Amino acid sequence: MKKLFALLLSVMMVLSLAACSSNKTEDNNSTAGDNSAPVADRNTVSKIAVILPGSITDQSWNQSAYEGLMTIESQGYEVAYTENVDVATAEAVARSYAEEGFDFIIGHGAQYGQAICNVAEDFDTVNFFITGNAPEDIAEEDLPKNIMFADYRECEGAYVSGVIAALMTQTGVVGYIGGGNNTTQQSDKNAFVEGVKSINANVEVKTVITGTFDDSNLGYETAKAMHEAGADVILQTCDHTGLGALQYCSENGVWCIGYTSDQSALVEGGKMLTSMLIDIPFMISSQTDLIKAGNYGGQSFPGLHDGVVSIAAFSSEMPEEVATQVNDIIAKIVAGEIVVTPNYSEN
Repeated sequence: MKKLFALLLSVMMVLSLAACSSNKTEDNNSTAGDNSAPVADRNTVSKIAVILPGSITDQSWNQSAYEGLMTIESQGYEVAYTENVDVATAEAVARSYAEEGFDFIIGHGAQYGQAICNVAEDFDTVNFFITGNAPEDIAEEDLPKNIMFADYRECEGAYVSGVIAALMTQTGVVGYIGGGNNTTQQSDKNAFVEGVKSINANVEVKTVITGTFDDSNLGYETAKAMHEAGADVILQTCDHTGLGALQYCSENGVWCIGYTSDQSALVEGGKMLTSMLIDIPFMISSQTDLIKAGNYGGQSFPGLHDGVVSIAAFSSEMPEEVATQVNDIIAKIVAGEIVVTPNYSEN
């Protein structure tokens, strides 16, 4: 069934993609091609740009988006991307792409929401996409009509990760390490805690939002501090920062849970219990069909129910009875029997 599903996705992508190709890239510098032809209307896509908060080699959030973009390029689109874009410069980068003739611009993270909204208002024939929720201080009716927010239920994967941590811990202490201080990371943190407490209210949960997605040393030291404080299961959702956390777990035999892609190969001895997966390439490529259909804009809510969020294969270190219980909870979330609501609180 997995092979059939993958084939169907590939067919969908082939049917939805067409036309010219080129790519240039420069770290934290906009890239573009020929901008001589203006965009005729909002129902066409030929040039796609992605704005990334981190490095395309982080083996996680940013690399997954880059790989999706390369797949799109192979089908005929002209593409470009900019790495390591902070919130303060995101609007300028997005505006530059729009001025250079890109007709579909993606901000890869909820933190870019306000900046992309500012640009979208000035380029009504360009479509924009945010992999995250809309800014909370903008009413839905006031959002630009040419922007789509994928308020994806990453929190469902974090909740399941919390369930796993609570079922596997032997010390009664588990940990969560987040990256940049944005709504998605806060939601992941809160859902992880909720998942833990749904199994055992007495398990202690240590949480740290590091403030960065790009500091592996900080990730390493944070995991070390959590482990020394008793945590024997750690979830990280912080990209390059998370690689440092995984390195510590691998070196010290600490159970851990990966993020965005299957990261089991990064941790020795089967200590990677699983990874919470986000199918970013499909989430991005599927937007082109919506644009061509002429009904683009608003918010979507992908999650476990449609496979955009999923859980990787379990480690052999996970007992069968634990795996069975976790799979039952996943099934209940998909069926709507368990509802995981995004909680963006910093508390």
